[in-house]
Amino acid sequence: MPLHERDIYYFIDVTLAHLNKITGNEILLRDPTIEFQSLVFSAYTGLLHLKGGAEGFVYLTASQQFLQMLYNTRPGRGKPTDENCRDVIKDITSAIANNVHKRFGPDLHVSEPRVFSTVPDDPIEMPPAVFVQPVVWRNEHAYFVLGLTSSEI
Repeated sequence: MPLHERDIYYFIDVTLAHLNKITGNEILLRDPTIEFQSLVFSAYTGLLHLKGGAEGFVYLTASQQFLQMLYNTRPGRGKPTDENCRDVIKDITSAIANNVHKRFGPDLHVSEPRVFSTVPDDPIEMPPAVFVQPVVWRNEHAYFVLGLTSSEI
């Protein structure tokens, strides 16, 4: 059964709510786009594959500076490193996965978060159209990306 439009918005809402919690509601949204030709990737990406009621993926990709600033919001932090940036993107992606699982239960299988730098080694199959929501925090950028192949919008 395809996802309803309000369920699709849930992915966006849960991601933005989590980012706003970390940043103290300082996240700004730029105009979203629909990509037909290529996917957007930044320095670090946390990817979830979806199967069941919807097939596809959801991911957050962010600049190193964006993730370093998120890391610096944590208590007892040290100097931001590559590993810290990977941990931050994995924590965000895990939070998205947990919230999606709570909402959809067993009807939608959500993979374990996969974290990578720059472009993934193995290609991600791109649906005909992919939703991209640019996010800005303190002049640094991240992108929420949602690609579904079996949804009714």
